[in-house]
Amino acid sequence: MPSLQDVADQINAKLDEINVNTAATANACGAIRNELVTLNDRVSTLDDHLQEGFVNLAGGLFAIWEVQKAALVQAEHHSQQHDTIICLLENTNELLCGITRKMTTQIGIGQAVARIAERVEGIAERAEPAAAGDFDRLRDVRTDLARCCPPDPEEPEPCPEACPVPALEAYEPDGQDWTPADPPDSDGGPR
Repeated sequence: MPSLQDVADQINAKLDEINVNTAATANACGAIRNELVTLNDRVSTLDDHLQEGFVNLAGGLFAIWEVQKAALVQAEHHSQQHDTIICLLENTNELLCGITRKMTTQIGIGQAVARIAERVEGIAERAEPAAAGDFDRLRDVRTDLARCCPPDPEEPEPCPEACPVPALEAYEPDGQDWTPADPPDSDGGPR
């Protein structure tokens, strides 16, 4: 059986071993803590960079969105102008078709009246030469009277209603003074 001194020496040896191991564990914990602090600093720097990047990205996307809104306003205005052009072309087509129909009718009537008038005049001059002279004198008097006191002009046919011409309501986009932020330098702060 070991002596009391041997047991005490064994206990002291174990305590010394525990002290050495505890000191090593404390040193390892300190090293781990230092590494965690360094890692935390790096994660904080990365988080700051991400925050700056998101702010930068949000500003750029806002500026692009505002430009798109301005482009849509322009596109809507051009669409309205195209509607006006189509309306004007339809009105012009309607007027030209009406004029063509009336002119065709008038040319036919005019040619028929000219033939009839020539025939009637020829018959009347042969049958009543004195009346033909009176007719010519009366025509000259009416011509002079028309030059002196012209008759009231006939009212022209009404034109189609005017097509609406849209006015551009310009959209001034916000955020056009945006510029990207400088990238952070290697120590985490802005350059």
